[in-house]
Amino acid sequence: MVQKAQPYKYQVYDEIKRGILKGQYMPGDVLTERKLSDEMGISRTPIREAMQMLAHDGWLVMETYKGAVVREFDLEYVLEVLKIRKSLEMLAVEDAVLNLTDRDLEELEEIAQCQRDMLNHYDEYDYIEMDRKFHQKIYELSHNRTLQGLLNNFNDIISFFGIRALKQKERKITTMEEHQKILDAVKRRDAGAAVRAMEDHMSKTFINIEGYMKERRNQ
Repeated sequence: MVQKAQPYKYQVYDEIKRGILKGQYMPGDVLTERKLSDEMGISRTPIREAMQMLAHDGWLVMETYKGAVVREFDLEYVLEVLKIRKSLEMLAVEDAVLNLTDRDLEELEEIAQCQRDMLNHYDEYDYIEMDRKFHQKIYELSHNRTLQGLLNNFNDIISFFGIRALKQKERKITTMEEHQKILDAVKRRDAGAAVRAMEDHMSKTFINIEGYMKERRNQ
């Protein structure tokens, strides 16, 4: 049930997008105002507004005879996003090293530890959210608002596939190892090493998601 504590359309937007990310609403599913209104216990107007926002951001496609359909992302588009994200992540960590404080380092370490703890009681959505929080902190430390905006938009899409591609425990563990290498370089204030560690992490993330996408397409 949606809590009525903030403007409805933004809350509904977050609820629907979370449902898409978690697989509650699958690619190709048709979302109707009536059904969502019944599920969330609110009127159709904010739902209509939220669906328009989701369509604008690329999560829904408005089809003439079907209505609002959850978007199916094709392999080529996802790979393009991953390539762009890789370059932006490397820029972000390079600038972050120049700006971080001891307190910032503590926050990054706390996030990394929380993510490691999640391996014992694993939930894909929560794990990816913590993964994103780690990267988000690095974006903030870059002090580059344009870069932050671009990465936040791309990472919504990457989260969708990351949740599904991180099914194997081995990849969860190697992800944590890659984060630790980034963190170790950041601790040393070694921008070059941090960029190389981030490049390696992004390259392996690319390979993992590409493999998932190709396997899914061939099923």
